[in-house]
Amino acid sequence: MKKIWNLIRSDYYRYTKSNAIWHMIYYIFSSPGFKFTFFYRICSYYKKNTVLGLVAYLFYRRYSIKYGFQIPTSVKIDDGLFLPHFGFIVINGGCKIGRNCNILQGVTLGNTKGGKNPGTPILGNEVYVGPSATIVGGVRIGNRVLVAPNAYINFDVPDDSIVLGNPAKIIPRENASKDYLNNLVKLKY
Repeated sequence: MKKIWNLIRSDYYRYTKSNAIWHMIYYIFSSPGFKFTFFYRICSYYKKNTVLGLVAYLFYRRYSIKYGFQIPTSVKIDDGLFLPHFGFIVINGGCKIGRNCNILQGVTLGNTKGGKNPGTPILGNEVYVGPSATIVGGVRIGNRVLVAPNAYINFDVPDDSIVLGNPAKIIPRENASKDYLNNLVKLKY
């Protein structure tokens, strides 16, 4: 129970830089991204074999359809997920997402069955994925990476990089995502 609560608190902190419970309740009702993430966390922890898990699953499905978040509960998401805008975010169930990541509207993290990099993407820590970016295949996106809007990535990206364009180009930049991420979660539970 403590782990799930810490994950929810870390996600909430990314939105508000606060830990006030009363404000969190307000945010569950007012922020589509946090609302979805809240029920996603509970649903992925409790599954559907408990009453709380079943209720959470019903809300998770409702908000998934209402806001356009297609993120299965099998996705491994670390502390501090931030979904600032809702709409058409599609993430394959085998993906892994690191700490303090921002994922914006129109993003696809998908798998490929064949080709040069079959599999699903792994995002490192402090990754900003801009609007309508597409990351496909068994690729690893390093830490502190900024993925520009509309980028198409099907290869590994090293730490401290900016990736832009289609076909994508890598521009090395120290701590590239720093100015794009807010309220980073620094505590490890």
